[in-house]
Amino acid sequence: MTTQGQGTHHFVLTLEKPGQFSMTQEGTFTSPPGSTRQDAYVAIYRSVTEQDPHLRGASVGFLQLEPNQL
Repeated sequence: MTTQGQGTHHFVLTLEKPGQFSMTQEGTFTSPPGSTRQDAYVAIYRSVTEQDPHLRGASVGFLQLEPNQL
C-alpha cells in the first residue's frame, strides 16, 4: 500500500467559539523542510479557517499532529 498523495503528518483540529459552535476536522499535512511545530500549527489553522469565514477567530480546543506513516 502506498501513501502517494497523502501528507507526511496527520492532524486532528477542534475549533470552537463558545456559545456558538465547535467543530473538528482531520486531514494530512506536509510541512516545508526546516519547519517547526509552530509553523505547522499556524499553517493548519489558517488552512482550516480560510475554508469558512465563520471559523475565523475561533479558539483551538484541541490539536494533534503526528507522523502519518504507520
